[in-house]
Amino acid sequence: MPISLKLPNLDNNPILLAETRAHKINEFIQNLPFGDPIRAASDLIEELQIINSQKVAFTNRLNALELYRPSAIQIYQDLIPHFSGASLPISKNEQAFADAAEQLWQEFAFGYKFALVDLQNKILNLGSSKTTALVVQRAIHACKELMLIHHLTYASAPASIWGELHQLYYCALQQSAEKLPVSEHYTINNASSVNFIYAQTLLLNLANPQHLANKHILSLDSYLGRVANKAELRPLGFIEKPTGVFLVSLDGAKPPTAFVKNKEIPDGSTDILLVTVNLARQIYQHIKLLQEGVIPNDASIPTNAIETHFEDLLAHLIKQYGKTPQRLFSRSKKSDGVELSIGMNTTHHLIREVGSPLNTNQGISGLNTNGFYRPSRWQILNVSAGGYALRKINTSMASAHIGDVVAMKDNNTKTWELAVLRWANVNELKQLDIGLQLISPSAYAVSIRADNNALESEALLLPELSALKQAASIIATVGLCKVGSTIEVHHNNTVSNVRTTKLVERTASFERFQYSLIEVI
Repeated sequence: MPISLKLPNLDNNPILLAETRAHKINEFIQNLPFGDPIRAASDLIEELQIINSQKVAFTNRLNALELYRPSAIQIYQDLIPHFSGASLPISKNEQAFADAAEQLWQEFAFGYKFALVDLQNKILNLGSSKTTALVVQRAIHACKELMLIHHLTYASAPASIWGELHQLYYCALQQSAEKLPVSEHYTINNASSVNFIYAQTLLLNLANPQHLANKHILSLDSYLGRVANKAELRPLGFIEKPTGVFLVSLDGAKPPTAFVKNKEIPDGSTDILLVTVNLARQIYQHIKLLQEGVIPNDASIPTNAIETHFEDLLAHLIKQYGKTPQRLFSRSKKSDGVELSIGMNTTHHLIREVGSPLNTNQGISGLNTNGFYRPSRWQILNVSAGGYALRKINTSMASAHIGDVVAMKDNNTKTWELAVLRWANVNELKQLDIGLQLISPSAYAVSIRADNNALESEALLLPELSALKQAASIIATVGLCKVGSTIEVHHNNTVSNVRTTKLVERTASFERFQYSLIEVI
């Protein structure tokens, strides 16, 4: 398979020569403005662009990149909080931090790819497998971080990144360098390999991060950085059970696909398998431990995993790695408009104000100038029995997160239906698409006091749906109550005491409980 890596053109007559002297690079690093991460990133990017624009001896290039890299990782970690918790659509200021992070890793990807090309062109290549392992691992790591930035901003990773990622791994295979240990100071055991970082990148995508809240994507990446070695990368061969088996085409530019969904005959010379069966077993064991209130002492899961409901993320991963997801409903295209109120606060107030003057002009899902809550306008892309795919209208202002509760009303209905925002994607035209799952045709805005709390909180009451065998439930912000809590519910001048009996679901924004009535006061 011919290798073709995307690289910038070299300047044969550069005005500024690339700095490769170790003491000068260390001096530059010491003077970086680490307190201002976007400025520090800009300064470092400028130095990397210089070295990536001209011919530099292989050893000098590699040594310079290795000197710069720890500082780049530190700056990157300081950039992430400025965009990883952003609501959608992401603001210009938050996007600036994401762009700086992306450009930083793009330059490192260029640098290590140049080093790989130089290494392959060397006439005398003693001990090249170990060096190849280092260079390829670093280049794949840069690609992995580029993909993580796209995941955190819900943008699709370009096909070019996938193509180069697969080619880099193929290079390591050709040199039998994929399993060789590589020193990596930011990992738990200070070691990595081409296999490990490549598997981590594939697994990150297979987890369907567009269905996860930003903070959970970061937790996912950190977790995979500990357990990705449980996944197996191997050549094509006999497959006893297709569950948890994914096909990776190293000569393509696409993410891995479930083996059972592949419609073409695999090519043994360029196709490999990613097998996640053992990883799924490890995740299942971690779920059992958390259910028993046990935190492993091997740092495989966070020490605060119980308090942060880490088990929910693991349950999501079991579905992605342990079996092939099936679409429950077919989708049909529909061209229409819909109004949304996104988030607990705005949804609660909108439902409460039904019947009073309501401004339904396009605008932010929040208070208008008259003090009333108003919805935002979205375009319907397609519908199914269980939900909608929508696109934000450019003139409409909205603020959304994965897991938000949503009130929705289309042009043909007069009542507000309740839904959950399940996924998001920002396409190449910077258009925001989201997916909603309907959970109730109606809801009541109530206020509650949980476990004798002195403060009242907003909540939503969902009626029983006998036809769907769906019990009545209550939605509240995360952490407000738990199974077995006694809740005082205020609705229409009536006060009721109920007890939560079952957790139906938990998202990053709310918890939904079934309940039983104790008494009406």
